[in-house]
Amino acid sequence: MCETWPKKHLWFFAGTFSPLQETRTIGSVSTNSSALRNLAPESHPLRKYKLIVGIAERGQTEALLRFAYYGGPFADGHDCIDFRPETYWIVFAVQRDGRMEMVDDCEGALTVSALLGPDLGNADWPAQMEADFVAGLNDEDSAARLASIQRLGGLKLLSSRDALHRVIETGNDAESKWAVYGALRTGDLTVLPRVRRLLANGDRELPEFAIAMELQDIDFGGIAACCRAITDSSAVADLIAILESAPGELTRTRVLFALGERLKDPRAVPSLAAHLSDPDPQARYYALVGLKNITHEDACTLSRDWQQQDIEPQVSRCKNWWEQGGKFRNWPQS
Repeated sequence: MCETWPKKHLWFFAGTFSPLQETRTIGSVSTNSSALRNLAPESHPLRKYKLIVGIAERGQTEALLRFAYYGGPFADGHDCIDFRPETYWIVFAVQRDGRMEMVDDCEGALTVSALLGPDLGNADWPAQMEADFVAGLNDEDSAARLASIQRLGGLKLLSSRDALHRVIETGNDAESKWAVYGALRTGDLTVLPRVRRLLANGDRELPEFAIAMELQDIDFGGIAACCRAITDSSAVADLIAILESAPGELTRTRVLFALGERLKDPRAVPSLAAHLSDPDPQARYYALVGLKNITHEDACTLSRDWQQQDIEPQVSRCKNWWEQGGKFRNWPQS
């Protein structure tokens, strides 16, 4: 279903089973399943939800929201969204046959704080959402504060960095970690030393898992919040430090991908070569591909029609090249 959503959706704040004192329609935007996942890095609780709920919108008192479900083994849809009284949500919905229908039964609604920022009038929808999520950082409820931090990270706006850094410095442990994640998504290079310290303890739990996942895609150049390619080579030294200290396979593979597929910086060559002997097969593969991209050595290049079984022999040939001559070259220092 995620691949067949309509192109236009409505974004609006909503509360379930209780009227909100202030709500607003954010506006009509183009979105897709990837955009929704950007706003929601955390896992949804697995609880049943009601099939029809009442929601409030600015300019009207109530609307009905219909859940969509188009088949599959679960008659009542997936148990992804936990609508409960006195909770607040962003709902992603489209109008069908005069009724509002959630665009997806798992990713069609995200928890938010009940606190709203000032109404920015004709401002674009990211600016309005940012104002509301920043307001949510002051919520008395810790879960609502965490949701606000995560949503700010999902917007990937450079203008959110100051607010996120305040949380990094003054929030509790969980809030500070999630704010590092949020800042990383805005392309903030200054948090990479903190990322290294966090991932030095592993990446199996949230938010460390989300931080590690982001390393290969974040726009370290800060050129635009929407751009996901790593473009600023000043990240190389910090990425290498993360790679050398990370016990987690996920972190290592994401950093190797970033160094060898995105940055392609010669300073990364010795580190990539070292990970030709990584215990993780995927890490060895990304080290091999990175060396091919940077050095253009035949010994590190898989054939055009390569198969899975070709990887390890090519890794061995690349290691031989490195030991016999590659490591003696004058590679730039990170």
